[in-house]
Amino acid sequence: MKTTRRTIVVGDQTFVYWHAGGARFTLYLSPKEQKNTKLVLVFPAFPPDEDPHTSWTFYEISAQQNGESANIHLGRPRSIAEIIVHLQRRRPEPWQIGQTKLIENAWTLLKEMGYTECKPLWKGEF
Repeated sequence: MKTTRRTIVVGDQTFVYWHAGGARFTLYLSPKEQKNTKLVLVFPAFPPDEDPHTSWTFYEISAQQNGESANIHLGRPRSIAEIIVHLQRRRPEPWQIGQTKLIENAWTLLKEMGYTECKPLWKGEF
């Protein structure tokens, strides 16, 4: 399921984001003033095989950060802002004007941000 485009302001820059759920969660980020510049973050995962007639999706991830439990909701502005800030500070190269950059295993990005033991919280959709 793909969401509508939403805007978020991080620092002094406005971004547009949207996401698609399913067995892998995909988050799309783009600076608002540079619509041809996109960053696509893919969180691949393996859904439960409990019920073959259920379509599984996830938006939220349970994790540990600094020894404490943490939840990351990939569809909420707070988590998206945290990811954008990290990318701006640690990985400025993906924001190349006019290009789409794909990060196929965005779980590594969460590790860089200090999260460990990341596990998707699955929801069944019929």
